[in-house]
Amino acid sequence: MNQQRGKPKIHPLSFVGAVLFALVLIGLAYLIFRSQADRSQPSQTTPQFLVTLLPAPTETPTLPPTPIIPTPTPADVSILPPDVVAVGRYVKVVGTQGLGLRMRAEAGTSGEVNFLAMDNEAFKIIDGPIVSDGYTWWHCEALLDKTRSGWAAEDFLQVLELNTPQP
Repeated sequence: MNQQRGKPKIHPLSFVGAVLFALVLIGLAYLIFRSQADRSQPSQTTPQFLVTLLPAPTETPTLPPTPIIPTPTPADVSILPPDVVAVGRYVKVVGTQGLGLRMRAEAGTSGEVNFLAMDNEAFKIIDGPIVSDGYTWWHCEALLDKTRSGWAAEDFLQVLELNTPQP
């Protein structure tokens, strides 16, 4: 029995601890090498292509172009004299001595002022006439800005003469 005491014995728990420690080290080494291998290899994906099927061309008969015969456009036919304000006519603001003409929301001097139209500013008459507060009122619209519209007194409007060249 004395001989058995001289030999050191390995405790069974020490053996189990050593095995577990070795497994942990091996697992860590595996994870490190695997993560580096994933980084070094580009991800391989299967390319996907979009295929569009086109039908085969067919012969389509073409018709000869239809000749366009120009027709004369009728001039502005009006029974009114050329200097009379009317719906569809173009006018300009005159006679305000640089103060501008109040373009109102409603026909009449009590209507809210939308904006001031300056002398020589051109408008198209789109509605009217309405007689109110001693004036004849016409609804005017700016030529380039359709949001600039309002009612104006005829006393400060002058009909523009439009000369269109004949072909």
